[in-house]
Amino acid sequence: MKFPTLKNALLCRILVYIVVLGGFIAPIVIVANLDFVPNTLKIIVGICFPIALIVYLIKNFVLLMAMDISLATLHCHNTARKRFLLSRSFSVQRVQRRISRYGKNQPQITTLPLPHSIRYKSNAPMTIYSSGIEKVLITYHIDFLDKNQYHSIINSANASSRSLIGKKKHLFLDKSQKKAPLNRVTVIFIFAKQIDSGFKNDLFKVVCQNGGDGYNNATIPCVVDLEERFATFDSVRIPYVGFQYPVKNRGIRLIKRYLFNNRLPLNNSPDTVDPIKDIDPKQSLWAFWRDMKKELILDDKEAKKRFEKMKHKDIIFEDNYIYLKWESRGIWRLVEINEETKEAEIDVIDSWYYPKPNKIAKDTINEIKKAINSYFAELGYTTRYNSYE
Repeated sequence: MKFPTLKNALLCRILVYIVVLGGFIAPIVIVANLDFVPNTLKIIVGICFPIALIVYLIKNFVLLMAMDISLATLHCHNTARKRFLLSRSFSVQRVQRRISRYGKNQPQITTLPLPHSIRYKSNAPMTIYSSGIEKVLITYHIDFLDKNQYHSIINSANASSRSLIGKKKHLFLDKSQKKAPLNRVTVIFIFAKQIDSGFKNDLFKVVCQNGGDGYNNATIPCVVDLEERFATFDSVRIPYVGFQYPVKNRGIRLIKRYLFNNRLPLNNSPDTVDPIKDIDPKQSLWAFWRDMKKELILDDKEAKKRFEKMKHKDIIFEDNYIYLKWESRGIWRLVEINEETKEAEIDVIDSWYYPKPNKIAKDTINEIKKAINSYFAELGYTTRYNSYE
């Protein structure tokens, strides 16, 4: 069956839930509504199928989570653009009036260039992943924007944003929330009457740099080209999988609200972002499901065989994954190499992979990181570890 394809990632994601849940719930509903079926059989079906569903979810949890995250990530890329066309009715004055009603106005600091306005709003956290959610909107009006002027604006905006960190304290936080990091997003609107022609080609790449981790903090510059009527910003959202809502998505929602009246013009904006590697948008959901299942099973078996042959402190870096054996246990982590900055970005190290998932002691984590740092230093790279705390 060739429908649906991964091009319709959101539909595929919904269908996964429908197929998995419907495959077990539908028989219960059908049997319960059949009058000729004995009540004893209805009770047996009503008990057995929920148990079977729980067993299936436990056995296939990794596969289903991997599919869910992959499809969510693909959907975020499908709904992103390098730049968006502004509507014919777009007006800077109207946008500025909307922004002026957001949060509270803040005094400007002396860092040049001076912003046109600074708006600040802080919400109490709803989960244990934050001690507060701060949102800062900073606007600039520029006649001519080049690369040097852009970086001056970003430095000025960051200085203004840093001065507002922790401005509002929220009461009645529980212990977990008090220990959690402060979530904050800074959206920088730059309304430029004209942009340097040489700078336009690199604009999307530039606005995507130094944006923060996206979960706890994010900085989203949005350059509005008033001459060609385009808005350029990092519109690739981070998939939300039911835990912490990324603050980057909150910032994108603010841009969507104030510049585009809550509706991004995807059809009128053809400049799509670079596609995800190793994912074919023309592939069907069912082929993707089958291939991912095979890949996860094979990778898991091969990784365990590899750890059985490895010795203490052995490190293998292959296909963007690092394998490290530590005494009788081992870790397996994804590594992203940035050749420009000569940096190796490594997934958070907090639990063992082999022989079974288990937490790693803090002292052991530090020793493991030292071994990995030395390994990549010999290859000419510095290391950086992702953290979700």
